[in-house]
Amino acid sequence: MQRSIPMPKVFHEILGRAQTPADLMVIAAAAIGLGVAIGIAGGETLAAVPLWRAVLAGLLIVDIAAGCVANFTPGTDQHYATRPISRWVFIAVHWHLVAIGALLGVAVVPLLLVTVYVLLSAAVVNLLHGSRSQVGIGGALMAIGIVGVVIWMPASAPLFLVATAALFVVKVVFAFGVAHHGVPEKATTAPRGVRA
Repeated sequence: MQRSIPMPKVFHEILGRAQTPADLMVIAAAAIGLGVAIGIAGGETLAAVPLWRAVLAGLLIVDIAAGCVANFTPGTDQHYATRPISRWVFIAVHWHLVAIGALLGVAVVPLLLVTVYVLLSAAVVNLLHGSRSQVGIGGALMAIGIVGVVIWMPASAPLFLVATAALFVVKVVFAFGVAHHGVPEKATTAPRGVRA
């Protein structure tokens, strides 16, 4: 078993209480690799806005890419497994696509529609927390979302935003929405009403 590194409290909402070195490396590689690839693909659009707007949009894109991986890891997944209010807050604050569109001056309506679909789907999946049907329904909603993004969005958004929107569907609907690793052992043995 690989050792876990305790995460500073400021990173608990992103990485959980602990991560393995391997998971941290994969999260960083995804954030950097996907962020750079999407940034290069969207170079013209990013160059057409003031630097501060391009940087903020880039950071949001990197957050989406990193979250696609981080939300699958035991550290992040188990952090949220015992925190139902935090799960709802996580879902509610995910307006990244709309913010990216506004920052880059592109059509926001398609990004808003994807965001609404993602938030509603994540809410459905979250309501199934602890149910055996959560994975199947989460997978179906993710697949529908990705197909919708890939088929419908290219007519109204640059391809780098289509890729970002597809990653956003994966990140919020399935990677975060579904409990992949169950409740941590300490949380299952803690006295009722006590948070581990």
